[in-house]
Amino acid sequence: MLTDFLILGSSIVTPPPNPYSSSSPSTTPSPSHGHRRRRHKPKRTPSHSHSHSSSISCTLQAPLNHYIHEHDNASEFVPSLNAKLLAKEVLAGIRGRKVLAVINTLKRVQDLGGVSSLSSHFDGHAMDLVSKECRHLVKSGQLQEAVQFMEVLAHFQLPVRELVKPSDIIKQCVYSHDPDLAVRYACLLPHAHILFCNIISEFGKRRDLVSALKAYEAVKNTLDTPNMYIYRAIIDACGLCGDFMKSRYIYEDLLNQKITPNIYVFNSLMNVNTHDLSYTLNLYQNMQNLGLKPDMTSYNILLKACCVAGRVDLAQDIYRELKQLESVGRLKLDVFTYSTIIKVFADAKLWQMALKIKDDMLSAGVSLNTVAWSSLINACAHAGLVEQAIQLFEEMLLAGSEPNTQCFNIILHACVEACQYDRAFRFFYSWKGNKMLGSFGEGNNSKLEHGDMQAAITAPNSVSRSHILSFAERFPFTPTIATYNILLKACGTDYYHAKALITEMKKVGLSPNYISWSILIDICGGSDNVGGAIEILRIMFDAGIKPDVVAYTTAIKVCVESKNFKQALVLYEEMKTHEIHPNWVTYNTLLRARNRYGSVLEVQQCLAIYQDMRKAGYKPNDYYLEELIEEWCEGVIQDNSKIQREFSSSNLSELERPQSLLLEKIAAHLLKRVADILAIDVQGLTKVEARLVILAVLGMIKENYGSGHSVNDDILIIIGATKADETPSQHILEVQQAMIKLLQNELGLEIFPAKTRFALSDTSKLEIPNLTNLSIEALPGEKALTTVTRRPAVLHRLKVTKKSLYGWLHRKVSIK
Repeated sequence: MLTDFLILGSSIVTPPPNPYSSSSPSTTPSPSHGHRRRRHKPKRTPSHSHSHSSSISCTLQAPLNHYIHEHDNASEFVPSLNAKLLAKEVLAGIRGRKVLAVINTLKRVQDLGGVSSLSSHFDGHAMDLVSKECRHLVKSGQLQEAVQFMEVLAHFQLPVRELVKPSDIIKQCVYSHDPDLAVRYACLLPHAHILFCNIISEFGKRRDLVSALKAYEAVKNTLDTPNMYIYRAIIDACGLCGDFMKSRYIYEDLLNQKITPNIYVFNSLMNVNTHDLSYTLNLYQNMQNLGLKPDMTSYNILLKACCVAGRVDLAQDIYRELKQLESVGRLKLDVFTYSTIIKVFADAKLWQMALKIKDDMLSAGVSLNTVAWSSLINACAHAGLVEQAIQLFEEMLLAGSEPNTQCFNIILHACVEACQYDRAFRFFYSWKGNKMLGSFGEGNNSKLEHGDMQAAITAPNSVSRSHILSFAERFPFTPTIATYNILLKACGTDYYHAKALITEMKKVGLSPNYISWSILIDICGGSDNVGGAIEILRIMFDAGIKPDVVAYTTAIKVCVESKNFKQALVLYEEMKTHEIHPNWVTYNTLLRARNRYGSVLEVQQCLAIYQDMRKAGYKPNDYYLEELIEEWCEGVIQDNSKIQREFSSSNLSELERPQSLLLEKIAAHLLKRVADILAIDVQGLTKVEARLVILAVLGMIKENYGSGHSVNDDILIIIGATKADETPSQHILEVQQAMIKLLQNELGLEIFPAKTRFALSDTSKLEIPNLTNLSIEALPGEKALTTVTRRPAVLHRLKVTKKSLYGWLHRKVSIK
């Protein structure tokens, strides 16, 4: 063993002169002492060796030889000699902040097995030095070195439990997303199972489920028996990270391993899955099937699941069962049970039943907590019972329960919803001030005029109650952003008062959120202040806040209500530029902006919005848009009200469809350039719809002709297709007759029926064909374009000549 240890020293580096003797490092003690002279062949130091390691090990060889020289039976002292010298050199390395070298040396000693313990050579002062160095490593972020150092110290039986605070290392590992290192450290301590749970929980709190699962898998490999605390910790972490499916996989994995979860694991699993009532009830049943009796927590979680699902009936059944169990002494209902059932009734706006639970609580000697009081106040507030809500608030104060900000906000919101704006402001400033400026007396139910608003804010109420005069001192009220948002709604249409509230928010250290700005924009709409709404959007951008879809939609609504459709479209395009996706409200606000269309440009704009809405996956009200376009088509082309009524869209069966083919056809034509309109495709449309498409296209041509765009070619109207030598269907004949009546009789245009023979497909519904590939069969007065040999199908069309179209346009423009 001595030889091994000496080789360890010499293999690292050739030792320097012996500080304890005048002899050179290459010489051994005199032969007169009975030892043979040995030559030491220096070994080349590996290129990867650390100089820190060398500086520690280089002094080991000579002291060992000197110590052995003083004893006749040196082999008896080798173990204690090695440990003593090693401890001395380790401490020297720590003092020199050469921890990495210490780690490497101890690992080499560990591999040789020469020393098993150093604990007897480290006194309190030495352990303080080690602890100080470990804390330094952790504080400087050198976690790997700190854990490695403690691992080798633990191998040599040195206590590592008190070297650093476990929470400090775990916190650093969580911040650096290193679950393996955290588990390695926890394995060094006697209370590792507790630290394992803490590690998983901390990763869960940081919403780092990936690291939590890695820690969970690493912990499982270190456990000999199942640990329910670990299973519960990882399931809770899944809940914190919002991944309920992972919690189910863990549960199924336990069952596959024939591991029976305990009641606490089941409770955690139920709590994570409270959003899914059926799954929660299934877990509850499985728990009972395994012989586990549900505790009070289990029932509270079931009530919570009923609250989320809005199942008042099931919650009542559970509550009755709990009362029965309490009557026989099996369970004792706690404040959480009562608070949850109150919330169930409050959310369902069953305020009377919620008050009944309050009486049950008081009868059972259970004091209401803040959650119970808030739920009761909220139940009355939702029902519009402002006075009842305020009375409960007073009872809460008299009972000594401290209200939270949510309670205050509920009262303010109830006042605003009841249009008691003056009362809301009096409450706010009395709660916020250093003394009571008002109290909970009878409020004025009428809405204040804008000019009287500021006076109502500062004027004390005429009725006050002495038992709450010290309210502000007893329960300091800290307004939140939600508080100010409620008050912004109370400003009505007073834009300047609302801006003053925004300024006040900033003074108290609160930053207005999207809701705040959206309310302010909406207030601009109430006063027709389009400029103010646009300014607010710019202020948001300047403040580094990107307006969301709600803010933009509200501003668009302001523009629409102010009849400024052009500005609304500018904002709409700006939204898309900033990659803010419009929602259903945005699209509908724009599409309903007009009661009628005056130009083809307006129709084109709305059709473009309509198509964007379709592509985004929203379903617009096709019938509403169809009516407007029909009115525009009939009104722009002609003034004959009799004919307009004849072709009215009152026949809903023709126009009401899941997705309007009419609008798609009109959009396909009107969003093209006039020069590109060579054919009007009305295939698949009814005669009313075909009429509207043709009128829409002619309306666009007429409007552009008035702006200087001439007609360059004939226009073909594609009605439908049939197989060769087949009689056209009744539908095609009806549409064709209606188109002839419209174009020839009503508009005075010159038309020619034309059949196109083509060899494409035998389908009866075609896209607009390429006209260069068609062959028109000659009719009287026409010449055939080309000759074809195959006649598999016939396309039925009408041709409107350029000459007659020009004459019609000239008449319309002249009359205009």
